[in-house]
Amino acid sequence: MTSKARCSAPIKQRFPLEAIHLDPALKPPLYRQLEEQLRQIIWQGTLKTNDPLPSSRNLASTLNIARNTVISAYEQLTVEGFIQARPGAPHRVAEGFPAPTLNKAKTSTKAAVEFIPKLSQRTNTLRQASAFIGAQQSNPPPQPFRAHIPDYKEFPVKTWAQLYNRRLKHSSRFWQQAVHPCGYWPLRQAVADYLVMARGMRVAPEQIVITAGVQQSFELLAKTLIDPADKVIFENPAYTPAAMVFELAGAKTAYVDIDNEGLKVATLPASGAKLLYTTPASQFPLGITQSQSRRKALLAWATKSSTLILEDDYNGEYRYRGRPLTTLYSMAAPGQVIYLGSFSKLLFPALRLGYMVVPAALIEPVANARWLLDRHSPPLEQAVLADFINDGHFLKHLRRMRVLYAQRQAVLITTLENELAELVHVTPLDGGLHLTAELRSTVKPEQFFTAAKNASVALSSVAQFSPQTTPQADRQIIFGYAPYTEKAMKLAAQALMRSYLKT
Repeated sequence: MTSKARCSAPIKQRFPLEAIHLDPALKPPLYRQLEEQLRQIIWQGTLKTNDPLPSSRNLASTLNIARNTVISAYEQLTVEGFIQARPGAPHRVAEGFPAPTLNKAKTSTKAAVEFIPKLSQRTNTLRQASAFIGAQQSNPPPQPFRAHIPDYKEFPVKTWAQLYNRRLKHSSRFWQQAVHPCGYWPLRQAVADYLVMARGMRVAPEQIVITAGVQQSFELLAKTLIDPADKVIFENPAYTPAAMVFELAGAKTAYVDIDNEGLKVATLPASGAKLLYTTPASQFPLGITQSQSRRKALLAWATKSSTLILEDDYNGEYRYRGRPLTTLYSMAAPGQVIYLGSFSKLLFPALRLGYMVVPAALIEPVANARWLLDRHSPPLEQAVLADFINDGHFLKHLRRMRVLYAQRQAVLITTLENELAELVHVTPLDGGLHLTAELRSTVKPEQFFTAAKNASVALSSVAQFSPQTTPQADRQIIFGYAPYTEKAMKLAAQALMRSYLKT
């Protein structure tokens, strides 16, 4: 067999052998190469209806390939309706293909023009997500001081693997079947029990909806609650990927500023909104805890204005002074607050499981939306997570990580004070997975971020999560610390300082 087979010898049938080029070095097998090239010859009109094809024996001999290769290609093209097979007669091009145009010979050698679809206006909003998406062909470990990531290396992988194998070995094959869109029932029970015991919430298992992470929770709520032009209020700054989802649903987003007590409730519109999104335990991204007086005022405003509150408690379990705070959900009237939780932030990022606590009136609509969207999350992962919670591993892991993260926050503060005191000032927080530092008045944000990029230090500003860029947001820098060792943080800070001095 030759590396590239090409035939110029004439044959009786009218057949463009000069268009066939087979290369054994290419990944597609020869029969697929032949099949695709014949398909294109017919589709482009080089061969028209009823034109004959060479016999499999003649074509194989001419191209110096196995006859079975030709037979396989012919059989597939027959199945697809490109050619017809008749007993005692050669294969012919099937009926229904247009004859070639007069200038076909002149245009057939030109490269095909790629069809570019006309995108919807929603892609303008989707484009904002590019800032959160990494490279397609690599998945490097996070570099200091990238935020919003737990230390997945500290996750008890062996325990998880044991639970996984136990399910595979001893469970029935339930995990190969579909489950309810709201989730695997034992996991919904386990989450409800945890919230009652550990967070003091009044929750029934029926109210728990297992999702593919908090981001999908936003999608489901947008589909079930939002009509075009409905108003959704966010804190300023806020978690912009949440706002994107509601904007894609046609919502009109509005933003309300925060201060050192959290959301400025007094500035909320008296007319209310369809929905208000808040992160009261640890305001994202500034980390401020909403005061009790503000919480009370917010619930009073929501009652008066008939506004539904969406409480995102993305890392409420990670408090380093005292126990986790009482949720806004627990303080509200029944049905007034939808509560969101994330296992991706608590355990490891690849575990795309989260949950919502929804009012009874939303259970069926959310279930219907989830069924239409992707049916349900993988049952096996849900079952293993239920075992992880019920067997006590979840609470044990949280207790251990609270201690570790509190230590790492202290290490970050010491590192910034020792290595970057000339550039930033940072204040400790009572919880969370990151800190927000302020640039010194003499430091220019552009110069600082250029130095960080040159030093391969991952940093972002609060401006990334603000609806409009402001001088203050540009000068507020987010430092993640959860997944980084003392050595890694120190080396990154030193590299950043050296890079800054060179700029």
